[in-house]
Amino acid sequence: MTFAVAEECVRLGLRAGAVVFRGVRVGPRPAELHAEIAAAARDVRERFSGPAAVRAMPEVAAFHEVLRRAGANPRREQPSVERLLTFALKRGDLPAVNGLVDAYNLASVRSLCSLGAHDLDRIALPVSLRLLSGAEPFTPLGAAVPAAVVPGEYGYVDAEGRVLCRLDVLQADFSKVTTDTANALLIVEGTAAHAPEAQRQAFAGAVALVTRYCGGTAEAVAPPGD
Repeated sequence: MTFAVAEECVRLGLRAGAVVFRGVRVGPRPAELHAEIAAAARDVRERFSGPAAVRAMPEVAAFHEVLRRAGANPRREQPSVERLLTFALKRGDLPAVNGLVDAYNLASVRSLCSLGAHDLDRIALPVSLRLLSGAEPFTPLGAAVPAAVVPGEYGYVDAEGRVLCRLDVLQADFSKVTTDTANALLIVEGTAAHAPEAQRQAFAGAVALVTRYCGGTAEAVAPPGD
């Protein structure tokens, strides 16, 4: 087993699947992907009048509700989908990280699902979505020292007990995707409020975008709904 979702997280309202990419080439965002992202950002600006309209979306509101059930404050721990949509609304773009991250962020904006990838060669399988005890080690993206995790929050944890992502809000630094990444585990997360077809489209859209712009092959290890 490569990826699993604990029943306690299903009861919170979370739904998640995963796909493994092998042999990818990660570089700067290519021009064609930049054009796709710019078009998606224009659609966001046409669709939403402001941040309040983003928060009112049923899918975004559902992530807020899941966070509240886990004891987190969604205004402080803003869901990743909301952050991306708000970024696109304000700047007409998405954050430029690298070709793989930018590709799955585009899939996230299109599907309203939360996506995140980890360097497969830096983590220990299986990865599980479960509630945290508070004892798990976690060093946030961009940080040099560990940060505490709150008991009862949910997170993605590898086989060595390391937190890969706290909530769907903040990823770990050690497993981040870089230009050295050749193999990656991509997680696609939705909620009970997301239509199953929307989650399947998020999964298929991310696979298409990543392989188009980063090459490699994709293997579905836990399709949404499994």
